[in-house]
Amino acid sequence: MLIRLRWARRHIYAWMVLGPLVIAGTYATATRLTENLAAVRLSHASGVALASLFAGCLMALALSRSTIEIYHIRRPESYFDALPISASTLLHSAILNRMTRALATGLLVVAFRSIIGREVAVEPVILPALISFVVVLALSEVFAALNWIHWGHRKDARAAALALAVLLVSSALSGLLLVISLTEGAWLRPAWLWPSAGAAWSLALYLMIRRAHDRWRPSDMEYAKRLQSSGRWNLFRLSAFKRRFGPSVAAQLLRDLQLTLRAFSSAVYVVLVIALVLHAGLFMLLTANTLPPPYEIRGWFDQTWQPWAMTAKLACVCVVATLGALVPVLLAYELPHFWMERALGVKGLDLWEAKLWYARLVSLPAPVSVWLVALSTGEVAPNYALALLAECAWLWWMSSSIIGALSFEMPDRPALAIMIMTLMSLAAGAFGALLWPFGFIIYFQSMHSLTERGREMAKYYLITEGD
Repeated sequence: MLIRLRWARRHIYAWMVLGPLVIAGTYATATRLTENLAAVRLSHASGVALASLFAGCLMALALSRSTIEIYHIRRPESYFDALPISASTLLHSAILNRMTRALATGLLVVAFRSIIGREVAVEPVILPALISFVVVLALSEVFAALNWIHWGHRKDARAAALALAVLLVSSALSGLLLVISLTEGAWLRPAWLWPSAGAAWSLALYLMIRRAHDRWRPSDMEYAKRLQSSGRWNLFRLSAFKRRFGPSVAAQLLRDLQLTLRAFSSAVYVVLVIALVLHAGLFMLLTANTLPPPYEIRGWFDQTWQPWAMTAKLACVCVVATLGALVPVLLAYELPHFWMERALGVKGLDLWEAKLWYARLVSLPAPVSVWLVALSTGEVAPNYALALLAECAWLWWMSSSIIGALSFEMPDRPALAIMIMTLMSLAAGAFGALLWPFGFIIYFQSMHSLTERGREMAKYYLITEGD
């Protein structure tokens, strides 16, 4: 608590000005999007499926953070392991941390419900369903983290299969409770049965967590502390990177790419899943005849504004922004170890340039994969195929460069950084997709100022390590 109060005192601008601006912009965007999609009516089964997928993504995204809280990896609480504190107390502390973070998700659900509140009746069952959703989500995240570490340490197939089955049930139940929290619940009777089922499942999850924590934590502790630090296979050659970037930038970039391939965070899995979903969505949009019909073409250049071309380009921007979301997560992971870069004489310019090229390289497959998906549908005009690839490549370069340039804005607050980077990248990419020649103006005007600010911010965090 004292650590968070110190952070709040030193980052007043982040939580008093920047944070409210981002939240207000996101709320306004969600409100507008909800009004535009008011005519869309999903079936109850589709809504539960999407909500279950959302809950599963939240569980996967929280794996790394939950692991840190349970095993006290790189945290001051690691000193508690040497004190006469019971294991149950440490577990309850980790569960309480998960509860507070899951509560933030519940507040987002309340905010979203306020947007659609004019069309949804309020029933007494909604609050118990929301509370059950928060509790099940938090306990599922703790359960997933315990089994993730145990699988990496012991490769226990039986325990992994049981854990997967339990998490699938948790995702389905969480999705159902989330839908009940957002709707009137009249379609599902008896409505009070499902919050009660959520409470019973929470109790079962807690008992499984207690049993797994008591049995596995002592033996899995050392493995958890060595996680992602052991030397494994190396895909990249340092010599090739040195010739292109120089020794300092090459060493950092090589390390960052290797950490990504080794899944330094569960965010790697979530980002890949979202990218695959975006590719599948692009394929469905181009093949389901849901887009407006092509308009009359007066010249070859008019192809760039055809519905199929705009859909492919916007999908490319979304995939690049999704993959670029790994940048703030990686920086938050590395921030406590910046003393090593400082001891080796790394400069702020090198640090910033390494993250800039990481954002570009980690999202490099996006333009090619999106282009191939668009070609596979047969909607792309043959005489504009190569031009579409060039446009996707340009959108990748612009969007990923903006993400990399903003990497050091707030590396100690990755969630807020992801929101800011994603919104700016999507805004610039969407404008560039609509009027791509003007994207050159956006890129050169913005990158000049972002480069100077990024270098100074990298130098600041290199010296202070975010303290």
